[in-house]
Amino acid sequence: MNTTRVFANMSAVFSSGRLDAEKLRRIVECKGVAEAFKMLGDYGYAYSEGQSVDGFIVGETNRLIQFVTENSPSAKLAEALLARFKYNNAKLAYKSRFISVPSDGYYDVDLPVSKIADGDYDDLDRVMAQALTELDEQKEESPLAIDLALTRAMYAYVLSLGMPIVKKYFRAEIDMKNILTYARMKKLGISGDQFISGGKIDCSKFEDDFMDCLERTPYAEYAERVAENDFSDLWKSEMEADDYLYCLTRRDVADYGSLTPFLNYYTETLIELKTVKTALVCIKTNSRDLFYKRIPEIYR
Repeated sequence: MNTTRVFANMSAVFSSGRLDAEKLRRIVECKGVAEAFKMLGDYGYAYSEGQSVDGFIVGETNRLIQFVTENSPSAKLAEALLARFKYNNAKLAYKSRFISVPSDGYYDVDLPVSKIADGDYDDLDRVMAQALTELDEQKEESPLAIDLALTRAMYAYVLSLGMPIVKKYFRAEIDMKNILTYARMKKLGISGDQFISGGKIDCSKFEDDFMDCLERTPYAEYAERVAENDFSDLWKSEMEADDYLYCLTRRDVADYGSLTPFLNYYTETLIELKTVKTALVCIKTNSRDLFYKRIPEIYR
C-alpha cells in the first residue's frame, strides 16, 4: 500500500534511531549471544529462542522489507529499494540447481524462487529474466559469476526505473563498490572485468592511474584512504562507503516533501543491521575489542 510522502517520511523518522553508541556498548558487553538477543528485544528487535545470528538478521531485514512495502510513498521507490533482496533470492534460487543453499537465506519478497530454480522466468522483470537466460546459455555454475551477473542486472534494473533521487543514490553505491572491487583486486594481485556499469566513474582507466581517475570526483579523498598501505585496510573502506551513502541522504532528511527521509531510513537500517551482526559475531567469537574498531561513524 502506497502512502503520502509526508506520512511515509514521518513513519520512517519515527521508526529510526533504535541504536546509539551506549546501546551498542551494552550489547557487546553481554556474556553471550542469547543475552544479547534479549537485550536487542528490549530495544525493539524481534527474536526467538534458539535463533541463529544469520536467521536473526534475515528476520530483521524482512521487517525492513515489510516497512518499505507498506509505507513507500510510491510503487517505483518500493521496487528500487526491494530490488537488492529480490535479486539476492534469485541468486540463491539459481545456485540451488548446483549447490546446497541455506533455506533461511531467502528474504520475504514477492519472487517465484521455485520457478527460477526450474528455469521458468515468465513472471520476472525483464532485466532479471535476461540475466538468468544468459547464465543458462553460458551454462554457468560458478557462484561468483552468478553473483556478479545478477548484481549487475539488479543495478541496471534500479536505474531503469528513472527516479532521480534513486539514480543518484545507487550510482554512488555503484561507484563505491567499483572502487572497493579494484582495491580488492590490487590487494590480491588479480585482474579482470568485475566492475558494475551505471556509475559515474570510468573504471576502465583505474589500472592506468587509480588516483587520477578519481581526482575531480566526490570520492577523491576516499580513494586516497582506500589506497593507503597498499590497500591493506579495506574493512575500514567498506565502513566508510556505508557512511558516505548515509550522509548522502542525511543532508535533506528534514525535507518531508522529498523521498530523501525515507531513503535515509532505509540506508540507516541496512547499516544498523550490519553493525548488529558484527556485534553478535564478536560476542560469539569472544573478540569484543575488535568490534569497537568497527563501529560506523554514525554511532560514534
